[in-house]
Amino acid sequence: MAPHIIPLWAWRLLVALLLFGLYLLIRELIRCRRPPPSRSRPGRQSPKPCHHVRSPIYRRPDPMIYSQDYLMQQGLAVTWDNPDIWLEEGGFPVYSGNLKPDTEYEVVARIWNGSVDAPAAGLPVRFSYLDFGVGMQKIPLGLTHVDLPVKGAPGHPVQARIHWRTPAAPGHYCLQAELIWTDDANPNNNLGQENTNVKALNSPNASFRFPVRNDAPETRNFRLEADFYRVPPPEPCSDRRPAKSNLPDEREYRQHLSAAFSRNNRALFPVPDDWRVEISPATFELGAGEQQSVQVHITAPERFSGSQPVNVSAFAGNTLAGGVTLIVHD
Repeated sequence: MAPHIIPLWAWRLLVALLLFGLYLLIRELIRCRRPPPSRSRPGRQSPKPCHHVRSPIYRRPDPMIYSQDYLMQQGLAVTWDNPDIWLEEGGFPVYSGNLKPDTEYEVVARIWNGSVDAPAAGLPVRFSYLDFGVGMQKIPLGLTHVDLPVKGAPGHPVQARIHWRTPAAPGHYCLQAELIWTDDANPNNNLGQENTNVKALNSPNASFRFPVRNDAPETRNFRLEADFYRVPPPEPCSDRRPAKSNLPDEREYRQHLSAAFSRNNRALFPVPDDWRVEISPATFELGAGEQQSVQVHITAPERFSGSQPVNVSAFAGNTLAGGVTLIVHD
């Protein structure tokens, strides 16, 4: 049987159709790039409008909480008295530095969204507690879910809650809240920690002791530093000009960043000259899983009244390993 041969006229027809289709595609692309006419001529039909798709069309939420590690990476001072994590007993806030043993509390985490156009429905929130200190092992409390709207929408921020019965043995504990979202626009601001202890000054001294544990698989050198930072009150809204849109432009973004640094730069909150904060030991080496007891002795100036937080942060090299906030009062 002779092989089937496509006639020459069929090849020419196929090539002509392909060229004609390419011509139509190019013409449509050129037409869509032109701005639409302001008005049509009388008796002439308006051209079919072109729909331009914004890029990128896929939006990702940014679940976030007051995250000490993320803020410290930006060069900002932090407190371990987390403003987004607290405890309630019978519906009333209680201080996490003075908990009763074998008592039912409710742990509350306030969760924000950094995105103005992408919510996070069913956001998982994992709660844990640890012994008071740095690098201690997590003990899970449980997992709950919340529906996080976009930034600025009604119901934003949201609160995640879970019940917790404290251990029977008296002690101080650290609380953690972790946001879990696999397609997060910024996964670095998802872990917040509440780690405080409160003591009254005794003419006019107070001493604290807590462990530092190396939770890394290798030996690390630790360094402990103290500062007097506390979260400043929010600026009055009347001092801010109304935004032109819900998305800040580059200039506005840089202005907000500069304002945050001017108020919260870690270098602005050293221990004052009339206070004395002694950390012993302030530097040490720990092997994997090893633990070191640290004592902090705080002496207030004469005639001091009120309360003062002292943040003690532990660094392994340039990496933040954790920290505690020690609050003294008269």
